[in-house]
Parts: sequence; C-alpha cells; structure tokens
Amino acid sequence: MLEVGEIVKLDDDKEYIVVNIMNLHNVRYVFLVTNSKPLEIVIASEKLKGEEIVLEEVKDNEELDYVLSKFSLTKDED
Repeated sequence: MLEVGEIVKLDDDKEYIVVNIMNLHNVRYVFLVTNSKPLEIVIASEKLKGEEIVLEEVKDNEELDYVLSKFSLTKDED
C-alpha cells in the first residue's frame, strides 16, 4: 500500500506525490498532487489486485464532496 510522501506515476504519465491517506467505510482514499506545475489534485481509491496497487480516480461528485470534507476534517485534527 502507498505511504504519504511516495511518488506515483499515473496513466496520464504525470508524477504525483501522496500527500494524505484516509480509510473511510472500508475504502482507502489517497490525496495526490502533481510534483510539477501546474499543480493538479487527484483523489483516488486504492485497491490491491493480486500484488498490484490499483488507483481509481473518484469521479462521482457526491463521493468526491464527501471524501474531501472528511480529508479537511482529518487535517484539522492533526
């Protein structure tokens, strides 16, 4: 599984830094930011398929709003 600070390369050929991770309702979400400008943010669910880590971008607006609201709450608690 990914760790905060790791760099991952997605299918768009861009490198992203894992800036936060949160488990929510048995789903592991990762908050990714590109490590070059212009900065882009991706929220993705992380799953293991065999020994491979698969990241699936959250595209549903309701799910995205919910996950982002939980990320902001956990950040405030740190």
